[in-house]
Amino acid sequence: MKNYIYSNRFFGMTGNYNLSELAQYMAVFYFDMRTVHFHTLGYNFLELHEYAQELYEQAEDYYDDLVETAISFNEMVQPMFVTPGNNTPITDVSLLDTTDTIGVMINGVRTVYDYMESITKEVYPSFVYSKIDSMLEWLDKQNYKLTQMSKEI
Repeated sequence: MKNYIYSNRFFGMTGNYNLSELAQYMAVFYFDMRTVHFHTLGYNFLELHEYAQELYEQAEDYYDDLVETAISFNEMVQPMFVTPGNNTPITDVSLLDTTDTIGVMINGVRTVYDYMESITKEVYPSFVYSKIDSMLEWLDKQNYKLTQMSKEI
C-alpha cells in the first residue's frame, strides 16, 4: 500500500505527488548512489565510483531544495531515511559488476524522473516548477549519459 504524505492542501489527491514525497524519492536515489559508490566492482570501477559520487552529491542538494520548498508550503516532511511506498534503497550489493551498477543508476534516474514529472501542475507557484524543470533536465542528461555508458560495455 502506497504511503502518501499530504498536507491539508493535498488531502484527497490521488496519483499525484507533492514536494515532500518527491523529496523522499530523491532520498532513495541519494542512498542508492551512495551504495553504488561504495560497492562498484570491475574494470571501470574508478569511473563509476566517481560518477556515483557526482550523482549522490547532486541528489543531496536537490533533496535539500525539495524539503525546504515543501516546508515553505507547510507540507509535512518525513525524515530522509523514511522511504515512500515500495521504493526502498538497494541492499543487495554483492558483486555489483559494471552492468549491474549502470542498471541501478539508470533505474534510479528514471524512477526519480517519472515521479518528478508526475507532480500536479498549477498547484504550486511557477518558481517551484522552474526548480523541478531544472531537476528534470539534469536527470534527463544523466539518463542519456548512463544509456551511452551501457552501450559501451
